[in-house]
Amino acid sequence: MRLKQLELQGYKTFAAKTDFVFQGGLTAIIGPNGSGKSNVADAIQWVLGEQTYGRLRAKRSEDMIFSGSNERARLGMAQASLTLDNSDGWLNVDYGEVVITRRTYRSGENEYYLNGTRVRLRDISELLAQSGLAKRTYTVIGQGLVDQALSLKPDERRALIEEAAGITGHQAKRATALRELEETRTNLQRAQDILGEIEPRLRYLKVQARRAEERMQVQADLDAQLRLWYGHRWRRALDDLERAHGQEREVRTLVEARQTRLHQLDQRDGELRQRYGELRNQLGDWHRESSLLHRRAETAQRELAVGNERLRQLEARRLDLLAELAPLQERLHSQQQQVQSAESARNAEQAGLRELQSAAAALQARLDAVENERRTRQSQLAAIQRRQAQLQGELAAQERKLLEQESRTATLGEERQRLEAEVAAAQASQAELTPQRAALQARLAELEAEGAQVTERRQALLQAIAQGEAELARHDQQLASLRRNADRLHDQLDLLQRLKDEGEGYSGGARSVMRSLSDPRGAPLRGIIGAVADQLQVPAELELAIETALGGRLQDIIVEQWSDAERAIEWLKRTNGGRATFLPLDTLRAGQPMKPPSGPGVVGLASQLVKAEPRLARLVDYLLGRVVVTRDLPTARRVLDSTPERPTVVTLEGDIVRPGGSVSGGSVAARRDQGVLGRERSLRELPEQLRQAAAAVTAQEQERQASHEALRQQRQALGELDQTLAGLARRRQSESAALAQLQGQASQIEQQVRRGQQRLAGAGEEQRSLAGRAEQIRQRLAELAGQLERASQESAAAAASLAEMDAGELTAELMQRRADANVATGRVASQQTLLHSQQRLLAQVQDELRDKQTRADALAQEHETLQTHVAELHGGDAHLTAEIERYAALIEPAEAALASLEAERTSLSADENEQRKQLQGEEQSHNRTLLALQRARDELEHLRGEIEHDVGLVELEESEALDTQQPLPLRPLVERLPVVDVLPDGIEPEIKRLRLQYSRLGSVNPNAPEEYAAAQERFEFLTSQSADLRTAAETLEKVVGELDEVMKREFMVTYRAVAREFKERFTVLFGGGAAQLVLTEPDDPMNSGIDIVARPPGKRVQALPLLSGGERSLTAAALILAILKVSPPPFCILDEVDAALDEANVDRFRAALREAAQDTQFIVITHNRGTIEAADTIYGISMGSDSVSQALSLHLEEMDGQRELVPD
Repeated sequence: MRLKQLELQGYKTFAAKTDFVFQGGLTAIIGPNGSGKSNVADAIQWVLGEQTYGRLRAKRSEDMIFSGSNERARLGMAQASLTLDNSDGWLNVDYGEVVITRRTYRSGENEYYLNGTRVRLRDISELLAQSGLAKRTYTVIGQGLVDQALSLKPDERRALIEEAAGITGHQAKRATALRELEETRTNLQRAQDILGEIEPRLRYLKVQARRAEERMQVQADLDAQLRLWYGHRWRRALDDLERAHGQEREVRTLVEARQTRLHQLDQRDGELRQRYGELRNQLGDWHRESSLLHRRAETAQRELAVGNERLRQLEARRLDLLAELAPLQERLHSQQQQVQSAESARNAEQAGLRELQSAAAALQARLDAVENERRTRQSQLAAIQRRQAQLQGELAAQERKLLEQESRTATLGEERQRLEAEVAAAQASQAELTPQRAALQARLAELEAEGAQVTERRQALLQAIAQGEAELARHDQQLASLRRNADRLHDQLDLLQRLKDEGEGYSGGARSVMRSLSDPRGAPLRGIIGAVADQLQVPAELELAIETALGGRLQDIIVEQWSDAERAIEWLKRTNGGRATFLPLDTLRAGQPMKPPSGPGVVGLASQLVKAEPRLARLVDYLLGRVVVTRDLPTARRVLDSTPERPTVVTLEGDIVRPGGSVSGGSVAARRDQGVLGRERSLRELPEQLRQAAAAVTAQEQERQASHEALRQQRQALGELDQTLAGLARRRQSESAALAQLQGQASQIEQQVRRGQQRLAGAGEEQRSLAGRAEQIRQRLAELAGQLERASQESAAAAASLAEMDAGELTAELMQRRADANVATGRVASQQTLLHSQQRLLAQVQDELRDKQTRADALAQEHETLQTHVAELHGGDAHLTAEIERYAALIEPAEAALASLEAERTSLSADENEQRKQLQGEEQSHNRTLLALQRARDELEHLRGEIEHDVGLVELEESEALDTQQPLPLRPLVERLPVVDVLPDGIEPEIKRLRLQYSRLGSVNPNAPEEYAAAQERFEFLTSQSADLRTAAETLEKVVGELDEVMKREFMVTYRAVAREFKERFTVLFGGGAAQLVLTEPDDPMNSGIDIVARPPGKRVQALPLLSGGERSLTAAALILAILKVSPPPFCILDEVDAALDEANVDRFRAALREAAQDTQFIVITHNRGTIEAADTIYGISMGSDSVSQALSLHLEEMDGQRELVPD
């Protein structure tokens, strides 16, 4: 037993602390799906260091922690502890029991503990790898690994045997050794490259150190001469500055005096402007007040005239109203008399009407008494007659009921006979419909099956069409991309050809010649071969170097003969086409060819690196025969110094070193393919690229056409399938309708039978009820006949008594009285209407009289108010006249003062203009003196810059005319430039000679001796390191060879053992048959794959994909058990590997598992009862409503025939 205990807390669904104690042998873990069984296997892999969360059925570290449920909160940490028995020392640690713990937090942090001590994952992995629990060993085997063992490719299946052979450690060591070997070789190459770079630099530094002393001496002599020369120039510049400064001071004094005078004039002008503005503002105010008073006076006069006219009109209207009041008083008196007469006539008519109404009321009372008695007698007679009619009606109704019941009884007998016949016929029809329904249902099922098959074919065809459309879209995209690429290449070719035809990039003369060649109407120039750039074929990586080396010579025109060049030059002169350089092939003479230099960093001689026509070989030597191409500037310098011919050296980046030693270089902004040579190369390459692009477009169009045709056929087939489906649907609909019709008919018949039976029962009951009611009706008829006789006698007596009563005379008299009263009522109403009319006329006269009186009073009041207002207007007009005269007296003297101020301002302005003209002239003079002063200062500053550049930091004589800061006190550090009034003879030629000598020495590194010593030390160190690296590389190569031999030997031993065990296990599990493992490349076992050849009992040899699910599972189980037999792990977890096995195969698998359990401790996660029966311990996993997994263990121990149940 290796695995003793597994403790989980917070891991996935095991929220609470859960212990699994393993007793050795075979332990089964069972439970329903989703209860958390497989989480046990995941936990063991996780605690052993598994880092691929996909193998743990998760996406991230947080998925290892219990995520909570509706009843339980989530946790923040997950922990799993695995206890291993190490009493026999199979783990390389000094503990009898090893506890490995892993924790993870929601922050993503993971912790590892070994017996309570925190360690690294690497420590856990190394410990387990030494003991057979490496990352890829078969500790946990799931259904996926079982299927994978057969679905792997032969070369992938080889890894199974390598794991069993335990050579993964050797492979890791070999990979490490190869990696270290590669690093060692890289370091050795790097060291050799550095040595190759340092060696020429050592020689270079040695020469530089020797030249440094000579240059330092020349520098000292030159500095001494320059100090004297610059001292004299500085003195003269200071004198010029002092003179310019004095002139500037004189002119500035004049300008300042003139500005003071102008300032005084400006102040006086400001005072005058202020007084002028104040007086003008005051005059404006007075004029505005005067104008306002004039307008107010005019308004008052207009209002006064309007008031007088209004007074006259009011008086006239008041008199008219008073004249109209007298006639109205007379009309009022006459109307009052007419109203009194109308009231007297109305009262007389009302008295007569009341007498007539009293007489009519007395007659009405007598008539009402007679009528009441008569109505009483009539009511009694009517009641008797109603009773008689009621009895007659009831008698007739009872007779009808009797007849109806007798008729209904006869009808019910007939209906019962009919219903019995209908029920029998319906039952017969129902029996006939049953086989028809069964036949229709069978046909409908067949149509459904056929429709399902067609639908599957249609779905597959739809998927194929979708793929075809996607393929067609991909072809369209590729075709569009290829066409765009072809168009781009074509446009690029047209552009480059047009640029070439237009001579773009060439100077004026060369452009004219090139254009004449492409223009058919151009000059007849003969012998023109083309520009140098057109005739050279330069590799792309050398274009920048060759362009830099040739420079303007790329535009030179190559001609056949000297005479061709003469004619072209004459044509340029005649057409003002510019100037050009021509290279006649018959007169060109290349110099002495130089030997191509060699060495690291040297690309070669330029004339040998380019291609041209054979006849232009001498031209190429002429142009590039003394040009060397190198990779960098240090190599260029080395070539220049080491080559006696002193060639021109150019680097790949475009830096150039001339034979005289000058060097030019820097960054290149443009791309290489933008140069003349790049353009010519593109012109040569683009036609072929265009041809390839056109071919690609054609091929893509053909592929698209094929895809389009296939898609069309698929769509056509889809249409046919749709038609078939539509036909099936129509047939199915027809059959369904027929079936529904039959079912409806059956339902109707069934309902008809049920209703017929119900009606039969109801008809019998109704017949019995009708017989009883008929007897009751006959008895009632006899009673009604006696009552009707008595009612007839009472009606005759009441009619005789009513005939004796008559009220005709009273009614006639009452009608006469009422007619007289109605006539009187009409006369009263007429008199009342006349009275109302007279009263309305009286009210109208009164209202008109009151209105005119009110209007007369209002006019009198308005007349009085208007007289008061007119009096006030007379007083206001006098006041306004006085105010107008007062403002006129103020305005006249103020206008005179304003005219005086205006004249004074005009005189002052003329004086100010004259002063400004004089100031302008003086300021111009001042500006000229300032310009001269600034020029002197600039010359002095420029001279200061020259001195600092040539001599360095020196102390100079300063002048107060210089606006500079006070110099720092650097006298101990720098020398003062001497003041020289007269230069010594011959100093300027001596300075020129020293400068020429200094420039000939070139650039010299003053630190060359120190750099040389450091480079020499580094060279010796790298030489020693190179020797050590060679020794290390040889040792690593030997280690790799030894590891290859060991892995090959161990692999073959394990392969043969696994193949033998597999053959035996296959026969045992299948109960016969045969199988074997075969190397795909027996001659090269280290690179060979492994094939499986299987033949189940009673069958021929079959390919693995043709085996059934159970056969595949047994074959894979045989291979896994064989590997476990040959290389048994300390313990093994099987996760539902028996899911696809039937009962017979399970029995054989169980027996094989029991046999394997003798060497290996097994934990089996299973649902299969047969596998469970082989277990020594059973753990049941369940999950409650809080989504937490719980465990219950059952230890099956033979103790006195009892089995012990131990809950966890």
